[in-house]
Amino acid sequence: MMSDKAAPKAVVADPPRREQLLGVAAELFLHNGYDSVTVEMICAKAGISGPALYRHFQGKQALLIAVVERGLRSLHEFARATVESELDPATALETMVDFHIKSVMNAPPTPLIFLKNEHAFPESDRRRVRREMNLYAEEWISTVVPLRPDLSEPEIRLLTHSVFSMLNAIATLNKGLDHDSIVATMSHAAIQALTAIPHPDNKAP
Repeated sequence: MMSDKAAPKAVVADPPRREQLLGVAAELFLHNGYDSVTVEMICAKAGISGPALYRHFQGKQALLIAVVERGLRSLHEFARATVESELDPATALETMVDFHIKSVMNAPPTPLIFLKNEHAFPESDRRRVRREMNLYAEEWISTVVPLRPDLSEPEIRLLTHSVFSMLNAIATLNKGLDHDSIVATMSHAAIQALTAIPHPDNKAP
């Protein structure tokens, strides 16, 4: 015989609220740093109460880890899919550059957030994030290698990470420029830096 007592309702997640918290926290962690950001600051900017935050995250540290992992996962998954589906390395590189730039413009760059707040990560999470960053970089490096026969792999690795730094700087240096100008300027700069083989007469002695 069935009981008249109603079964408890399942708790339904609130994806929009969770995404809102991730976006707010990303901005605060980038511009203020983990140690200066409080749960109260995050909640106030998101327009929610403390208990509402804890429905989605165990605390400030868990929120920081989620912010960084979500952004890196998106970048790496896109780069991997691009490299696997696009046979032409030049086209693959252009596609990854475009996605990276637009990602930085749409949300605070995950690598900068991690580097600024790395001290707040538990060791196991720090290692996992570092591995993910390296795997993302490897997708770019393997794509640039056939385009730069004039460079050794260590040189390509250095160049690629330097381009990452340049593109991530868009988050703080894009004042006064419209969206299309930023994309066009930075895409051209990145592609030139990664693929332009210097003319023999212009090489340093």
